[in-house]
Amino acid sequence: MDTFQKEVQCILCPEIFEPLIEPEEGKSTYPIYCSNCSNYLNVSRANPVRAALCKVLGLKGEALALAFQTVLATCHCGGEFNHDSGKRCPDCLYKIEREARKTTNDVDPEFRCPWNIGELKKFEAKFFEYIFQKVESKEESLQQLIEKFEGGEIDAETYMEELESLRFRESTQVAVIQAWAMILGSKVAFRAAEEHELVERYGTRILVSIADAIEISEGKSVLTTLAEEKKNWDGPVERELNTFIAKIGGGFFVRSVRDRRLI
Repeated sequence: MDTFQKEVQCILCPEIFEPLIEPEEGKSTYPIYCSNCSNYLNVSRANPVRAALCKVLGLKGEALALAFQTVLATCHCGGEFNHDSGKRCPDCLYKIEREARKTTNDVDPEFRCPWNIGELKKFEAKFFEYIFQKVESKEESLQQLIEKFEGGEIDAETYMEELESLRFRESTQVAVIQAWAMILGSKVAFRAAEEHELVERYGTRILVSIADAIEISEGKSVLTTLAEEKKNWDGPVERELNTFIAKIGGGFFVRSVRDRRLI
């Protein structure tokens, strides 16, 4: 699909509809349906790949929607996930879903990676270049900000203002790192993070973010991943990972159990 139709004629009824390409106001997710069946992926506004395509490539609107659907894996039925839902309007999709629920059971389907890794890998170099530039930049890190505050260089009000600004800035950078990690896979991502000193730049929390990305792409829970990964670290990083695991425990959101359609 090389172009994007703003108005689509439904193939099942006379309705003309506008494809949904991002979460509606007040909502945090939106669905992308398979073109053949009623399966769908629930795409979060904060989805790392979507955020990375937007920030690194400068894509938005229709261009972002087209690029995003290109990197999605096919549905288990063989159909492709796209924003026009196979040219079926929301009302017809609702009827199809309603009928499908009558004939299917509630057994949790086998995990499937939501990404077409071959397509996503085409952006690996650009994602890494962006990450490398940020790591090498002179932008203030969280640790440096904390040291300024504890050293009396800034007051509490200034600290909170700068902290909010830093969190906003780094949230996008972390999303790009997560997208890059999903391309690399769990066997390589953590060692790459260690090699490029991402923990030194972002703190131990970057390992948690990478584990969260691995859960999206591989279905392996965050806690399982971190329990294995902590063996590769010592000192403060190991202690912080142990604290995180102990604090969160079984209450952590496990995407592979709750909703495998959420990405």
